[in-house]
Amino acid sequence: MSGHAKLVQSHQCRQCCTFCDRVVHPAGCIESSCPYLYLYDDEASGRRYMGCLGNVFKVEIDVEVFGEAERTRQRFGGVKITGRPTPRCQISVERAYEGHGEPFDCVNPGFFEPPETGPDPAEALDLRDRL
Repeated sequence: MSGHAKLVQSHQCRQCCTFCDRVVHPAGCIESSCPYLYLYDDEASGRRYMGCLGNVFKVEIDVEVFGEAERTRQRFGGVKITGRPTPRCQISVERAYEGHGEPFDCVNPGFFEPPETGPDPAEALDLRDRL
């Protein structure tokens, strides 16, 4: 199994009928001033999008849609993790299906433990001690 396939597998569990995924909350990226968060303006559509340079998540999020969701009680929610999160990432586990009985009984409780994280990108960008 390739390194990428192992990483993807570590962020999803399909051992029961619940189907769990680790997700990162983009609101946390903004709150923590994550240096991997980027914004760009799409000239063709006039829309602004945000994404993750570290590929913790691969989707690009429409900033206006995100802002509207954050202004409601629902909030924007999480997006599926596709890379190695950093210690500053706000992550959780979301279940695709709720059910009762043996097919939905968790057989992998370790999946709910925090995943292995990579280095915090802010540390690599801080040059104060190296100049």
